[in-house]
Amino acid sequence: MLGGHSLTHAALVAVLAVSSFSTTVQGLFPDEAGRIDWYRAQIGVPKLIVPHTQEDRSTSILTITDRNVLASLNPDNGEIAWRQLFGATERINALKVRGSLALTHSGGNETHVRVWDAQSGALAWGYSQPPSPSYKADSGAVEFLRKSQDVLAIVGDSLVRLAPNPSKPVWELALNGTASYKRLVVQDSVAYIIGDAVLTKKHPKRRLHVVEVSLKTGLVKQQYDVNTERSLGSSSSVVLESKEYGGYILWRDDKNIVWSIHRLGMQEPMWDVYHAKLVQSELMPLDMLTSTLGELDADPGLIADKPRFTLSYTKDNKAKTVVVEMTHTNDKLELRKVVGFRSDNAIVAGSGGATLPSSGASQAERAVVAVRTSGGISWRVYGSNKTPTHSGELAYDAATYGPVTAASLYYVGGEPRVLIQTTGGLVAALAPGSSVPVWFRDESLTHATDMTFLDLPAPASSAEHAAKATDPSVLASPVTRYVLRWVETAKSLAAWPASGFGLFGGSSSTEPGSSSQSTLEELVPTTPLTEGDHFGFRKLSIFGTSTGMVAALSTQSGARSWTRYLADNGTAVAIDRVFITRRSQPLTSTPSLLTVVGRNTHGDAVVAVLDALTGEILGDGSIHVLPFKYVKVFELPATEKATEQQLLGLATGGSEPRLAIWPATADAARAFCALPESVFFDLGALAGSSQLSGYRAECPAEAELGAWSESSAFSTGREWAFDLPEGEVLLAASEYRGAQTTALLGRVLGDRSVLYKYINPHLVTLASRRAAGGIAIYFVDRVSGRLLYSAVHETASVGDKQPFLATQSENRVIYQFWQDSTPEGSSAEGAQPRSKGYVTVVAEMLESDKPDTRDESKAFSSFDLKMPHVITTAFMAPEPATALGVTRTGSQITTRDVLFGLSSGKLLSLPDQLFDPRRPKKSPTKDEQAEGLMPYMPSLPLDPKRVLSHANVVAGIAHIKSAPTHLESTSLVASYGLDLFFTRTSPSGTFDQLSPSFSKVNLVVTTLALVVGCLLGGPMVRRKLTNQAWA
Repeated sequence: MLGGHSLTHAALVAVLAVSSFSTTVQGLFPDEAGRIDWYRAQIGVPKLIVPHTQEDRSTSILTITDRNVLASLNPDNGEIAWRQLFGATERINALKVRGSLALTHSGGNETHVRVWDAQSGALAWGYSQPPSPSYKADSGAVEFLRKSQDVLAIVGDSLVRLAPNPSKPVWELALNGTASYKRLVVQDSVAYIIGDAVLTKKHPKRRLHVVEVSLKTGLVKQQYDVNTERSLGSSSSVVLESKEYGGYILWRDDKNIVWSIHRLGMQEPMWDVYHAKLVQSELMPLDMLTSTLGELDADPGLIADKPRFTLSYTKDNKAKTVVVEMTHTNDKLELRKVVGFRSDNAIVAGSGGATLPSSGASQAERAVVAVRTSGGISWRVYGSNKTPTHSGELAYDAATYGPVTAASLYYVGGEPRVLIQTTGGLVAALAPGSSVPVWFRDESLTHATDMTFLDLPAPASSAEHAAKATDPSVLASPVTRYVLRWVETAKSLAAWPASGFGLFGGSSSTEPGSSSQSTLEELVPTTPLTEGDHFGFRKLSIFGTSTGMVAALSTQSGARSWTRYLADNGTAVAIDRVFITRRSQPLTSTPSLLTVVGRNTHGDAVVAVLDALTGEILGDGSIHVLPFKYVKVFELPATEKATEQQLLGLATGGSEPRLAIWPATADAARAFCALPESVFFDLGALAGSSQLSGYRAECPAEAELGAWSESSAFSTGREWAFDLPEGEVLLAASEYRGAQTTALLGRVLGDRSVLYKYINPHLVTLASRRAAGGIAIYFVDRVSGRLLYSAVHETASVGDKQPFLATQSENRVIYQFWQDSTPEGSSAEGAQPRSKGYVTVVAEMLESDKPDTRDESKAFSSFDLKMPHVITTAFMAPEPATALGVTRTGSQITTRDVLFGLSSGKLLSLPDQLFDPRRPKKSPTKDEQAEGLMPYMPSLPLDPKRVLSHANVVAGIAHIKSAPTHLESTSLVASYGLDLFFTRTSPSGTFDQLSPSFSKVNLVVTTLALVVGCLLGGPMVRRKLTNQAWA
């Protein structure tokens, strides 16, 4: 009997061991870098695309973007060949390409001119002009000189000629602020500077100012005004550049049906052109008054032999466009029509001249593309006649990425490619005869303003899925669910041998956007990601952008699950916040809800409610425009009973703020008023404000609640006002976002006593700029308005290039700023190390400075007069940070890591112990050693092993978010700004996971060997026992 029991027990152990390890266990290990994270390099939404052909006839796509990036894209697949990142506030104004060089003009009053190698992206040379007091906004232009590598540029309030590698300009001409100069036309010996003249009492009418300058000496040859009512860049004016015929300005004034032409350098003559000459058709006067002109080529200087433009007009209620070219016939200049076509809902663009096919098309055959966007996308390429040379179509829904706003044309191997660009940030290349994009780039998330995580339902067994589809009531009972699980386990065991015993395979589930999908399926996924994993690693990261895009990406692979474009009357909604206001329960049909809050072009509040799993707009499929403007939106601790949605509060501004709620229903208003405690809120750091005020919402009578609508709002009363000292202005306000989980109420010291944390969920951290210099820090309670702590940093400097950053977690506030040299002997509170650099300050709040002393009240109250004990310390940062964050886990038992997004593109994770303000300045005592305190070091380390982004350069990190997984050891970390980077990290190690080096094969083999040993040794043991009994 003993042997039989042992055999049964061993067999049971073997079966359980094998079944337990029949699927792959996911975990973390150092060598998983690049496998547990994903990275997406981005460039931003293009402002200008210049296709460029090298001398070897290879084509590249040069572009400048609204995120201040100069980049070269591979025309075959859209991948980044190289990119150059300019400063966050250094706007790129112009891009010119000549031969193998690319020329950029960037900045504002402080202007930078740079020449780049167009093939490698290397900087050839550069020049910077210091600010000028007479600079006019939006001034700036740049051009290459003919037959020379010199450059002519408008920098600040001067015109300069620059030779390669300049130590100073060849010559400089002061423009004296007479106009806002935006255009340069370069001829062989002279250049013309064109700008919108400054309006004065003497000259109150709009006009263009022209300055003719000698390229050799930099002296002004003449300057004069062109009497036109049009400004540069308007839809009724265009500048034409011709190497042979000179430069021209063409325009049509208001209430005039005739186009006027002015030749640069000749104040007279000026002549007129009639519509009939250009369109070769008679038009009604009203049609002539609405005609417009358009630039056709991205860089007109590239094809300046025969300049061209487009003329768009309406005839018989049909939109039409003609391409007009300037020619020279019998010693006479004339404008002639090249081609005309219908252009309803169309965008017209040229090939640029530098992108001619290798077959050697002539200048007269320069191509033009017309992209129509009604009912999808269709496009046609025209040469010199009415018959299109190439065409194509693409099934496209503007609800996914917004309407098409721009197009351009380039060639690959003699075949045209059409680049389209949408409001949402999509760039796609189309080829003739193909119904799917050749490639695409989704640059929408470079304008992300907020992001949230959505937990996905854990995988359900096939039996549970079948029961849910046929008879969901079966799943209501835990007994039936238990039976279904055993049935599914039995089926898995039956199929186990055929699967190779499950030792080498993992999950076979796929995600949208996998490599097996087509380009169109990757662009617009048809199967959203609706199922997570058992560990909670796979979630949806949902973004909202200022360009109206809402996008859901998998945290595990970065694949798109769905995208949605939100617009009000055809204009993108600027999204501020995204919230998960309802989370679905396992095996239920109730969807998770995503509530998006933003503004339309008038500043009115816009709210949209989407199915968080599919991106479908719920209700009637439309957005909600609310009749007020808000300054702050936040979550409320109440839920609407009917829909189970969490309420959101939208606070309006002004001297008497009001609080609107969403959902804007009577049930939601009653739920808000049924809260046991009043709702207090502040309006945050309003621009230029010197006061922070706290308000309390007041509930009206029941009759008003019953008639609640989208135009309703609660009145408020001001409870307190925190006034800054005279001359101070608010810079930033930081507060807790999301639920705060705390595992430990205190910290155990080396002598086993406890220092208790002061945790105030209503804490607001304010930073202000002082009139005397430096910044001041204030900790304020939002409910009571009490000042809990303040500090002054006299040598701090905060601006666009040195921002103030702060993050809050539990009882700590961490902030960073730039510090100039500290005066010797300074003893002011908050004084920092006496050196220039970025300083990270840590402030920790305790209930008392004495151990084992705590507030014994059962609930926290903001009206308790007890003040926290605050201890601080400061560190020199290794690099300037662009974003701060803290890791989060489910129960916050795991030690936190502090996350830094560095300007060098690193995502750095430093352990919480480094930021302990109690770190001893001298040799630690035995108690301090027992507590685990490390000796204080004035600088934070830049340990390569702590860089989560590894070798990836994550450019422009502006936000860092963290989310817990189902494993207490592991956090998900997301960083976004320009580039996207996702990873998972385990600050305290993977204590709740098996190591990847754990051998499941060895375990199974060992277990089977034990079973075989029991089978073979059992009879021997029984025989021996029998012999002993008879002996």
